Amino acid sequence: MTSVIIYALNDPSFSFLTHYLSHLGGGPNGAGIIFNVGTMISGPLMICFFLNLSAFLRRKKVKSFLIYISFIPGVLSSIGTFFVGVFPYTLTQDLHNVSAGFFFLGGFAYCILYSVSEWMTQGISKLQASTGFIVALFFLLFITFTAINTFYPGLALEQSHLTEWILICVLMSWIIGHEATMTREKRNNNIKKT
Repeated sequence: MTSVIIYALNDPSFSFLTHYLSHLGGGPNGAGIIFNVGTMISGPLMICFFLNLSAFLRRKKVKSFLIYISFIPGVLSSIGTFFVGVFPYTLTQDLHNVSAGFFFLGGFAYCILYSVSEWMTQGISKLQASTGFIVALFFLLFITFTAINTFYPGLALEQSHLTEWILICVLMSWIIGHEATMTREKRNNNIKKT
């Protein structure tokens, strides 16, 4: 968020319809550094989140196979996140795109797989389980609009930009919602033990 504010204050052309999230990595007056370092920190933090979510699902008696096939794309997406910060688009567009590809494709996969795991599990709200499908929809929309722009440059550019920003917001909400659920359950279990 800090890098968005710095970028917007220093570049009046900044808009959610004209800039991808990755543009923050090349932003003015320190916005790029803040974004890139924050992204590199986010990668390992995401792996911790997926470990925590996987442990939560294991306590809920989700089949190990489902947990593993959900966790693997989560780790791949997290590695992609880390390398998006290492390779900002201003440094090397090709490596940046490969890293972003891991983030987006992995994200689409883990959202669906974790949601399927949650949907099939007693003791997990169907509402919570369905939120991952919503996030996956935004991953798919972004991937689709980006593919359209690859083959027909500019045809869906504004849609691609805006969808990415919406995706990041719903993804953050999904993560925060899951963390709140896991923390609440852990607290309730600790109270029961005392």
